[in-house]
Amino acid sequence: MNEKKFLSYFLKDKNLENNSLVISPTGSGKTHFIFNELIRKGRYLYLCDNENLKTVIEEKERTFSNRKEIEGFDDFSVEVMCYKQFGRKVLYDNSIINQYEAIVCDEIHNLIDYQTFNNDVELSHAIKELFKKYDATKIIYFTATPYYLKVLEEDYPALAEILDVIDFSKNKDIRRYINKREAYINHLSQIQFQLDEYKQSFEYANLKCLIFTREIHAMKKLEKMCIERNLKPICIWSRNNQVIEMNLEQLRVRDYLLKNGSLPEPYNVLIINRALETGVNITDKDMNLAIVNTTNLTQQIQVRGRIRHDIDLLVVRTKEQKLPDIKIDLDEKYLDIELTKDEVEEIVVSLNFKNKKNQYVTVTKFLDILQKHKYKVQTKRKTANYIKSTYYIISEN
Repeated sequence: MNEKKFLSYFLKDKNLENNSLVISPTGSGKTHFIFNELIRKGRYLYLCDNENLKTVIEEKERTFSNRKEIEGFDDFSVEVMCYKQFGRKVLYDNSIINQYEAIVCDEIHNLIDYQTFNNDVELSHAIKELFKKYDATKIIYFTATPYYLKVLEEDYPALAEILDVIDFSKNKDIRRYINKREAYINHLSQIQFQLDEYKQSFEYANLKCLIFTREIHAMKKLEKMCIERNLKPICIWSRNNQVIEMNLEQLRVRDYLLKNGSLPEPYNVLIINRALETGVNITDKDMNLAIVNTTNLTQQIQVRGRIRHDIDLLVVRTKEQKLPDIKIDLDEKYLDIELTKDEVEEIVVSLNFKNKKNQYVTVTKFLDILQKHKYKVQTKRKTANYIKSTYYIISEN
């Protein structure tokens, strides 16, 4: 088997032109390339999509920002800024762009996504000024997921003429993170089956799990689901959220995670939303299960990329009615007896077995799923007092 190579190997002899878009899979060494190969002599501007990534980058050599200073002179310096702050600075005057040798636009897809979602004026100006050609300043864009650039191209057809696209997404020789197994869910409630399947790994093998969902109320549902299974979850969202603020323990864990790349004791389930979709690098070797509760392919790829190593299982949400890869263990009291339709419906409710519309699955669907796993279902029809009744007998196959 050929050893996979990092991004630096493929770009080491290439002089990136102005407005180069580098599409590279997560795990290919993008950040290493930026700070060890791309940035050389001169003054640079590094732009990112959120405060968490900004915090991580501020730890690097010769970086400075509105909250970190550097002293003395060296061959290079890197100013670190979020896209929104940059958009605010160039709102009326874009002359600051000429101060830099190059501008590095990391996770560029999220600039477009956030602007589209919020119709943010400052992000709009960031887009306007970054997708131009400049004589003295190069602009280099990086992403693992170029979907939103295609969306932007619909509004700005000239974008295709501006960008020099270097795409490694289908390169079989470049390094990337591997999922040993992949599975699907149709609804948040089905996550419980994945957690149950790994029960012994949580208890005896120090397994840790990353779960992504977009809304805080859904994060809290997941937290409750984990606690009911004797797991130790913690939810982390944006520290800038002033409506639902994180407590001191959440802030402590967030800072520890950003600094060390691991989930501290006693926690074994990390529940995040878009605030940590990029920026955090989890090197914790025990983090071997990732569950992504969104059908958005870009978010699926970005969340998976937060775990910086191969993992045992990636679970993603799908719009298709794929059979969730779940482990069902029925209580023995339901086996080898005659069950009415109402009694089977009670089992469905007790398992919280729902479809993508958040409705309990039908008896027919549930029995079909059982038979695709380890159970056998027999149907009996009886007549008493001229009334026909149907019974179901479930047994282990």
